[in-house]
Amino acid sequence: MSPIADCNPKAATRPTPAPRASTPRTSVPPVCAPAERLAEQLASMLPDAAIVQVRLLGPRTLWPHLRLTAVNERGLVLRIPRAKVLTIARWIIRSFPHAGWAASGGHAFDLRTAKLHGLEA
Repeated sequence: MSPIADCNPKAATRPTPAPRASTPRTSVPPVCAPAERLAEQLASMLPDAAIVQVRLLGPRTLWPHLRLTAVNERGLVLRIPRAKVLTIARWIIRSFPHAGWAASGGHAFDLRTAKLHGLEA
């Protein structure tokens, strides 16, 4: 399942019935940004992690290797099973295809702010 499956930008273009005058609408559905949704899902998968660092090793080869490092708020590296590492790294890369993964030394995705930052090579 895609980490941004619930965020459908076309859903807002569908006509919605007008609310009835007798029942006031008190709750407004939250705005669903794909990066925020991804950060929320990754935070539930990695409860102790604050930042997830993703690197492509050998990005110009036919099968590049993914490297993911999860770091907590104190800067300690967390151990993550390989299957989860590959899944999370692929989700992040697919969520930010414009980030220039092949040309960079990697990126850090902050789970608290849902922002992607470049890493030093």
